[in-house]
Amino acid sequence: MTIADRTRALSALEGLAEPMPGLVFAHGFDATGHARVLTDAEAIGAALAARDGWVWMHFNLADVRAGEWIGRSSLPETARDLLLDPDDHLRLAAEDEALFGVFADFRREFARDTRGDIAHLKFALHGRLLVTGRRQSLRSIEGVRRAIVRGEAFETGEALLEWVFDTFADEVTATAREQAEKLEVIEERVVEDRVDPEDLRVGPIRRTALRLSRQVGALRIHFAALVDDRERDLPEDVFAMAERVALRLASVARDVEAIQERARIIQEEASAKAADHMNRQLSTLSALTALFLPATLVTGAFGMNTKGLPFGDDETGFWLACLVALMGSGAVYLVLRRIGIMK
Repeated sequence: MTIADRTRALSALEGLAEPMPGLVFAHGFDATGHARVLTDAEAIGAALAARDGWVWMHFNLADVRAGEWIGRSSLPETARDLLLDPDDHLRLAAEDEALFGVFADFRREFARDTRGDIAHLKFALHGRLLVTGRRQSLRSIEGVRRAIVRGEAFETGEALLEWVFDTFADEVTATAREQAEKLEVIEERVVEDRVDPEDLRVGPIRRTALRLSRQVGALRIHFAALVDDRERDLPEDVFAMAERVALRLASVARDVEAIQERARIIQEEASAKAADHMNRQLSTLSALTALFLPATLVTGAFGMNTKGLPFGDDETGFWLACLVALMGSGAVYLVLRRIGIMK
């Protein structure tokens, strides 16, 4: 960071409340990568002005006051605009040796499992300063904070940023593995022809895979485009990090796409077998209806209570009528066997 950048960073902190409005936390990292908590504007300014180490500031972008510092920071103007923009579409850009963009992450809530709920992390890495922001609590940010508490060392901002990206990739991989296990159970039932339409839950699996595929696929495209851009303006270490993340996202995307395709095939096969099962039941019901049709006609005819009915004066008339009904059902049965409906 140049002297001019340090001057702008210090001036940006002047007059702000302590702690800074909208700031969730700030960490200063020494030359070995170990962090200390920065509790006020003065401590942050001193860390930014130091000759070694780097600073990570994480903002709550739902608090409009967070833009007070971001708008006056030493970040490139395009990076500041992205951090303050309410649009959370996935993006990635490099300018003036800064890497900034919008990355996907999972929401973090204590009350329920939010692994399938996608949120977004905005970030800007410029020299010795890493600024991140979110509108909802994120799992990866909480994970990196716990790692810092455990004594994890992050010598550079790109190292911490890569850790966040890898955490998201790990979460996606774990989610894909869970969905694959569910698919294995369903697939086994389908293969064994034990399909129960009420027991199959392929739809939610496909929805989860679709959401992940959209996010990971978009991220893979953005990182691949950055890696292939020959006019990129990035330090070599930051570019190397982006290249590693691009490779990781490509691998994760293939796994998610495989789950998505597998779920689609299983759902189609399960639906086909469920339809076949239903058709067999309807065929059986139709055959039974046909078999009982002669008996229904006979009982209906003899139940008209009119004069001149056959066997009306015969002592064995009831049994003769039953014999006629049975003969009619037998004739229908032979016809059904002849045309292949009954076996």
